[in-house]
Amino acid sequence: MSDLTVEQQAKLLALTDLKGIGDKRAQKLVSVARGVDSVYETPFSTLSDLHYVSEQTFAQLQDLDSEISQYESQIRQAAEDGVSLATPYDSLYPEQLQTQHAPLKLFTKGDESLLTSSMVSFAGSRDANDSAIEWTSRIAGGLADEGYTIVSGGAFGIDAAAHRAALDKRGPTIIVSPSGHNVPYPKAHEELFKRVINEGLVVSHRFPNQDPARGGFLYRNRTNSALSEAIIIAAASDDGGSMSQFETAVKQGKTVFVPDESVGSLPDSGLAEMRASDDTVVVESLGDVLDEINVNDGQSSLNDW
Repeated sequence: MSDLTVEQQAKLLALTDLKGIGDKRAQKLVSVARGVDSVYETPFSTLSDLHYVSEQTFAQLQDLDSEISQYESQIRQAAEDGVSLATPYDSLYPEQLQTQHAPLKLFTKGDESLLTSSMVSFAGSRDANDSAIEWTSRIAGGLADEGYTIVSGGAFGIDAAAHRAALDKRGPTIIVSPSGHNVPYPKAHEELFKRVINEGLVVSHRFPNQDPARGGFLYRNRTNSALSEAIIIAAASDDGGSMSQFETAVKQGKTVFVPDESVGSLPDSGLAEMRASDDTVVVESLGDVLDEINVNDGQSSLNDW
């Protein structure tokens, strides 16, 4: 795959400024036109096959020069800050995202080679108790020792425990941030973000100076689980973001691990629901996790063969 130029990336992002056009529809436009540049040259008679391209939308498409220029400036400024942009049409873009929600923007800073590594994600309550934090640290550190990249969202509680356990083992870790690289969220984890940039990778769907968007945490969750072959949800209430993360991971067909009741993780009302589901694997130790991952890897190899 040949990478898009900065101008082409800007043209791609500008499509989402059209009324009723989001990431998926923008990619459909590119597909129908057979190229990013071609979208702007394709006649209405061809694009009108898409029900969301009206004459008004087509007229807007011909008048996006200002938006394209603004996006190009933002992309170049991001590069000056050391932040790279990958779109679904760039070689850096992870295949795992292509097959899931395929967001148009993936900003990266750090060791981009980690995007092709074997990954396991973590999620869980920001108010996790000591037992949940200790268990997360033990499992994440053990996985890092086994060569897995630890992926999580950089938040308080389970996320931070997973990242720090990987770093303490000198293992790789990825933060999927809900905000831009220049405005770490939560701000109290600014030093953690800096350390992960230096020793791992931070990715985001936001431009470097953008705060989290409304709904951005749910979008972050999609990427958190999409990147990995499995996700471990270490503590969860029945009405928080961890339940949403569970539902997302199940829809994506990911292996979902939750700690056995004997671990003592709290809050656990959400975990109780997950344990009762056929879509989860209940585990107690690192060995349990590795055994299940190895079984899944073996099955994948058989399917490929």
